[in-house]
Amino acid sequence: MVDVFEEVEEELRNDKYQEALKKWGPWVGGAAAAIVVGAAGIQFWDYWRTSQLQESSDAYREAVSNFESGEFALADAGFDTLTREGTSGYVLMAQMRRAEIALENGENETAASLFDQIAASTSDQIISDMAQLKAVWARWETLSFADVEIRVSPLAGASSPYRLLARETIGAAALRAGDLERAESEYQLLTFALDAPQGVQRRGQEALALIESLSSVQEAPLEEAEAEAATDPVDTPDNAAEEAGND
Repeated sequence: MVDVFEEVEEELRNDKYQEALKKWGPWVGGAAAAIVVGAAGIQFWDYWRTSQLQESSDAYREAVSNFESGEFALADAGFDTLTREGTSGYVLMAQMRRAEIALENGENETAASLFDQIAASTSDQIISDMAQLKAVWARWETLSFADVEIRVSPLAGASSPYRLLARETIGAAALRAGDLERAESEYQLLTFALDAPQGVQRRGQEALALIESLSSVQEAPLEEAEAEAATDPVDTPDNAAEEAGND
């Protein structure tokens, strides 16, 4: 009798399984299929992404090789293709290289425009600040001191990774404009900055020596004029009247 009850219970259990399978089977099967398809998709995406990265890497190496060989036209064509078809990291590097090629060819405004595009297209402060600074250097011959100061001052803040180079750029622009006082202030800051590299400090010291020399040259005519004025008779009303009487 016990066996009969067990068989009945087993049958009922099988019936419940069958009902559950009919009810939930399609959903379970769909979920399983989705998992399989998803896993396959992820694998395909990884493969495709790796393939794209490898292609960009190979194309970048080839363009760099052409650049180093002096074949600038071929290099520029390769970098230009990368800016349009390469993966994100290689796009920025290719744009940088295109700007360098433009500088090599004397196309300073083209280079500056490329640097401007790089600065505007990235959220990475290091790359953005570097591109902005290089854009100023590319336009150096056409920018006034005021232009340089406006463009570079935002890069000279305490949090800027290129603040020392920005200060040096402002100092150089001031020196070129003949503003020795401002130039001296900027170069002194570089000379005494504890975090300034030796190269920056050395250039600061050399600039300060040049400023001192220029200041001495400017002061010399003034001292001569003062000495000459001290030896000449003072042009007072009495002296003027006496000279008139002598005439």
